[in-house]
Amino acid sequence: MTSLPSETLSSQLLSKFVGALADDAEYDELRLRVALEVLLAEAREGHANLLDSEVSFVQYVAARLPGFRPVEQEVAAVHAADLLLARGCALGVPAAVERFERDMLGLVTAAGRKLSMSSEQNDELRQQVRMKLLVPGTGGAAPKVGNYAGTGALRSWVYATGLRTGLNELRRIGRAPVPAGDEQLLVAMPDKNDDQQLQYMKELYRSAFRDAFKSSIQELEDRLANVLRHYYLDEMTLEEIGALYRVHKTTVMRWVNKAHAELEVKTKSRMISHLQLGASEVESVLRLIQSGIQLGLASVLAPGRDS
Repeated sequence: MTSLPSETLSSQLLSKFVGALADDAEYDELRLRVALEVLLAEAREGHANLLDSEVSFVQYVAARLPGFRPVEQEVAAVHAADLLLARGCALGVPAAVERFERDMLGLVTAAGRKLSMSSEQNDELRQQVRMKLLVPGTGGAAPKVGNYAGTGALRSWVYATGLRTGLNELRRIGRAPVPAGDEQLLVAMPDKNDDQQLQYMKELYRSAFRDAFKSSIQELEDRLANVLRHYYLDEMTLEEIGALYRVHKTTVMRWVNKAHAELEVKTKSRMISHLQLGASEVESVLRLIQSGIQLGLASVLAPGRDS
């Protein structure tokens, strides 16, 4: 557990952070101070050499908060060290890029293996993802790694990016994603905290989850489904989607969160009603549902695919 720094957060740093928030952001100042202290302590513990400016980093964090809960709660949920590493990569800091390539790109290779890609295809996938995430786009656009908001583990985000990129490539060449069928794509992202029971549950209920998920997503209103397509498949930022619908990015995040909540409730209800689950299995199934949502979106929301 990360300990709090001995010195309290400066008023200037707090002021800079608050100034980067949306005008309607709600927070408790005392709790926010503590949350920011912990955030900075975790960032220093993870990558002290990348924390060039505490002010710049907290402003970077503020700009990426979903704006759906009180600010101090969202700050407390940020994966600080991961976000600091991603920020360094987005800024082109050599030490950050080197660390990312060493620690993260292997996850893209794992994603390619999950999709049964050949060795040559996997090498190409790795290079595609590296270019997408670490190299500035046309017209000086920031590298896509800047889209990472720290709301989940960076390892899971990179793995999911590898899966989405690989899926798009396999669709382009007209090849089925995996020999065993689309339900393989609903195996959730690897998590070092996953236990053997959960891995077993993923295999046991994979097909049932896919069926329940597909039925649930068909019930979403068109706008929510389209927003999810833009966010997960087209990899548009909240700002870009907001511009498309002429709304603020916080509204887009609310739509994304609403869609997630509806999918989770509906999928959970369908699975529990169709499967005979013991009390000890229910919690594992719920974790399966939560971890499978993003990859489910990648496989089910893609336009032009058969149900």
